[in-house]
Amino acid sequence: MTITDRWGLEIQTSSQDAARLLEQATTDFVLFRDNPAATLDAAIEVDPDAPLPRIVRAEFDLFAQTRDSQRAAKDRLAEVDALLATASPREQLHAAAAGAWANGQLDVAVRFFDRAVARDPHDLLAIRFAHDLSFFLGDSKNIRDVVARARSAWAEPDPLFGVLQGMYAFGLEETADYRRAEDAARYALWADEADVWANHALAHVLEMEGRTDEGISFLTRGSATWEQSFFAVHNWWHLALYFIEEGELERALDLYDGPIRKGERSEWLDLVDAAALLWRLSLLGVGVQERAAALIAVLEPRIDDALYAFNDLHSVMVFSLAEREDLVRAVLDAVGREHGTTNARALSLSGAELLHGFSEFALGDAPAATESLLQARSRSAVIGGSVAQRDVIDQTLIAAAARAGDEGLVRALVSERIEHKPTATDSVAQLIDANRP
Repeated sequence: MTITDRWGLEIQTSSQDAARLLEQATTDFVLFRDNPAATLDAAIEVDPDAPLPRIVRAEFDLFAQTRDSQRAAKDRLAEVDALLATASPREQLHAAAAGAWANGQLDVAVRFFDRAVARDPHDLLAIRFAHDLSFFLGDSKNIRDVVARARSAWAEPDPLFGVLQGMYAFGLEETADYRRAEDAARYALWADEADVWANHALAHVLEMEGRTDEGISFLTRGSATWEQSFFAVHNWWHLALYFIEEGELERALDLYDGPIRKGERSEWLDLVDAAALLWRLSLLGVGVQERAAALIAVLEPRIDDALYAFNDLHSVMVFSLAEREDLVRAVLDAVGREHGTTNARALSLSGAELLHGFSEFALGDAPAATESLLQARSRSAVIGGSVAQRDVIDQTLIAAAARAGDEGLVRALVSERIEHKPTATDSVAQLIDANRP
């Protein structure tokens, strides 16, 4: 039996309740609220023979980026194989995308999601998955354009049209189209001030343009609307970046000890934020060893996962800050065993050099770190993350050059940084002062 959902998409199910629960999970997922995975579990329980809730549940598993979650996704997809003979083209495209993703072929998965969006531009799940996986791949153009290819099919009366605008805003920001990005983000916030992704997109714009005071005011004032979201830690991280830029390091530490780590969340997104914040503070001379050591219990069991170089880089940060050279070596060994995946290609292009550069910096070999980071930084987008997140590479390179006494390179890097962000004069001076021998 086929049921048509609120966006005009067909769902193969005999249960109106299952269709309704899938709609609810979709809405909650794109708004980063509640527990969409649990809602999907309820849909599967109502109709075990409906393929799409099972496929999407496997896709949700894959976001965890661990070997265990990868195996769970493969098991779910194996269970749904028998249902695909009569599945719709949409369901088959999602199954193909999930299968590629589960096998570490994220670039292939994105192409299947792109095809799903081209076929059904109201397939909000496919848009969101393609948007997110393009982020994992560092593909700024497709972060933007998967939304651009679907926007004309949506109209303002749809209550989730604003979600598309918020996603588009982030893609525009990642491709340095800041004016249009701000317009799209503010439209999304006009439609729903609690849209955490739109808040996040505008925070990125303000960060990139050095509008630090405005960013602090914006996130502080609006935090009540998004602080219950499962994405909230990342927005708190952005607020901490503003404080660091202003030289208010204690306020950044307060955020680390408060909303960023108080809940001791173990999702990779939250761990990455924690690691990156500690590393940036350490570059400025703040003692963070004890805080880093507290993260080891969560990160050490994940060393052998080695599914995503961006995550592994942040593990290296934490282990280095905690002075656990043995664990740094274990990460380097684990990523060296990656073969035949999108992640392995990212490691060969830039990721391995970045991991070694950060390790060399932590071990006190500033000249070697400088060379490694210089080699890797122009290709660093392949490891994923946002422009703001990857800025830690340039900051570490400046610190390494300062420690190595390479004054010519320091001058060149500072000139480059201030050309791109004129408001960074004071913060980059503080970075250099903290790292001169």
